[in-house]
Amino acid sequence: MSPFIWLGVAVVMGLVEAFSLSLITMWFVVGALVAFVASLLGFDIAVQIGIFLVVSVACLIVLRPVFVKYRDRGKLEEPTCIGQVAIVDEAIDNDRLVGRVETADHMTWAARSANGEPIAAGVNVVIVGQESVRLIVEPLNRKES
Repeated sequence: MSPFIWLGVAVVMGLVEAFSLSLITMWFVVGALVAFVASLLGFDIAVQIGIFLVVSVACLIVLRPVFVKYRDRGKLEEPTCIGQVAIVDEAIDNDRLVGRVETADHMTWAARSANGEPIAAGVNVVIVGQESVRLIVEPLNRKES
């Protein structure tokens, strides 16, 4: 068997991983590359397949949890900005999927209206939630005393 078949397997598995981002098929890329080296060294096809399977499964079991933990570390924790006041920089319109607010710490975030009603630029809003990297806001009701 040509060693380059293992390179083909590695490329196909790499493409599958690139489109799925599941951190599963990337370990078969590693296994295919090790099997490619085994093929170049003249090992029998049965040994190459065994190496491919053992290396792939071992990497999947041992390394995937580490990579998943590292990947998930960047996810947002419980939002700390809920209840804070912000000002609308760009008018918020849920139907058009537009709108930005600036928080008290001068961070600009994409925003959506909590009740679906448009909110004009310059309006003070209170942050009532967060969906991924988008804040959910509603107009701040100011009562005259």
